[in-house]
Amino acid sequence: MLGRMSSAAEKVDQRRLRGRATRDQILDAAREVLREAGYGGATMRAVADAAGVRLSLVHYHFGGKRRLFAELLEHENAQLLVRQRALFAGDEPLAEKWLRACKYLRDDLRSGYVRVLWELWSVGLAEPELAERWRAAVLGWIDLLDGVAADWAAERELDLPVSSRVLATAVAQLFLGAEVQILGGLKEKQVPNFEALELCAQLIGAAERRA
Repeated sequence: MLGRMSSAAEKVDQRRLRGRATRDQILDAAREVLREAGYGGATMRAVADAAGVRLSLVHYHFGGKRRLFAELLEHENAQLLVRQRALFAGDEPLAEKWLRACKYLRDDLRSGYVRVLWELWSVGLAEPELAERWRAAVLGWIDLLDGVAADWAAERELDLPVSSRVLATAVAQLFLGAEVQILGGLKEKQVPNFEALELCAQLIGAAERRA
């Protein structure tokens, strides 16, 4: 009896693992389709074809297009926050972390994450669920930066001229503004976004040296 129960539990676990693997496969495909075709061209059929699964499986796991892309945004953002937390938890000076964050932005532009984020936001202007997920993504980033700024000032006994929340918001605006301009086709020689962002690392380094 115990052996049969154990075997049944193993089968259930294997089904769950296969289900999670299929969901991840579909989400990966949805990201690529969205990056290549935009939201308008990212049909459920296109996602199923890119994932190499039956259309019915996409509907089974996600229901419809709106929920699929809302969960894609949440999935991508969760991975981004894990990476950013690991970055700011390191021992190197904050100026060096800032420069690495600039490198991450370049990586995210190449990978299509930034395109995914703004495609979903543009749709979210008329789709409340997508808009709510986008707001949650941005707030999660600002919350992280808020904690980083507060800890950094406390460790160095710095008296910040504004609250850590205001500082975190300003940093978020710098990066989000750069993303919009770059996605809009402005080149670095026209609007030197990365040069401006990397200049901030010099300002942070100067503050750290004074402290």
